[in-house]
Amino acid sequence: MVNGAGLAMTTMDLVKRAGGEPANFLDIGGGAKSDRVAAAMRLILADPNVQAILVNIFGGITRGDEVARGLIEARAQQQRDVPMVVRIVGTNAAEAAELLEAARFVTAGSLDEAAAKAVASAKGAAA
Repeated sequence: MVNGAGLAMTTMDLVKRAGGEPANFLDIGGGAKSDRVAAAMRLILADPNVQAILVNIFGGITRGDEVARGLIEARAQQQRDVPMVVRIVGTNAAEAAELLEAARFVTAGSLDEAAAKAVASAKGAAA
């Protein structure tokens, strides 16, 4: 899950470089609120073939804390346990980090780290 096509292409390239096979991406667009993020997660989780989820948000218009709230809401509703790695930088990233830490999400400080953790979790290992 990303917010922008260029970010999606970069994210998918780095997952591939980390040894993974990105299946697809979902672009939440600019300015996404928590309800849109939660709806996006439901779409992703509807695919039984999803092995891991990498959330990579570069906040400008999109606020990191809104994305974090949507992820927390989606996790509370999800029916199956799928590993997820979250990287949020930019607008309200510090607030997002606090929310995600309190909710015990796996996070990453860099995109390379996020890709490595997502690939490892898809393969059933710790990065």
